[in-house]
Amino acid sequence: MKRKIWTICVLLCLFLSLECCSGVSGNPITNDVSRLLLLKQNIPKNYEIPIHYIPKELCGMCWVILNSYPLEQSLKDLAQMFGAISSNKDEIIIFITMLQSLRLQLDHEELEATMQVFQCHYREEEWLSGQYFDYVRELLDSAAHMAREFRCKPPPCPASYIHLPG
Repeated sequence: MKRKIWTICVLLCLFLSLECCSGVSGNPITNDVSRLLLLKQNIPKNYEIPIHYIPKELCGMCWVILNSYPLEQSLKDLAQMFGAISSNKDEIIIFITMLQSLRLQLDHEELEATMQVFQCHYREEEWLSGQYFDYVRELLDSAAHMAREFRCKPPPCPASYIHLPG
């Protein structure tokens, strides 16, 4: 019970500190990014984690914006793999909160529309845990240095892309 109360307090403080700093010059990244190393060490190196993403070569700095929501969903799925009192789950929730804070600074409708325009560029893969957590760190580090306004122009869809309705 004490652990749950402590976790809730930590998450609330983290969320409040991120919200207080969420102006134009706000930074959703805290020193908690260094905790990724702990997660990386706690999860077996040969464990594969599903990820839905767009390579940054296709969209420049827009890759942070376009990948923030899919990464958040991937982390939520990963967190569900751990029990309620797992320290790994607690650590993952911190990174989910960071990504949510990043998205709260963006115009939701513009983000959704941009993700739709880039839909043909998303890829589904499974990455080993080391590569996955390196990606999480790179995205969060890049988010700390990006402008909050975004105008993303997609390259043409690959010829092999088939758009299915719905």
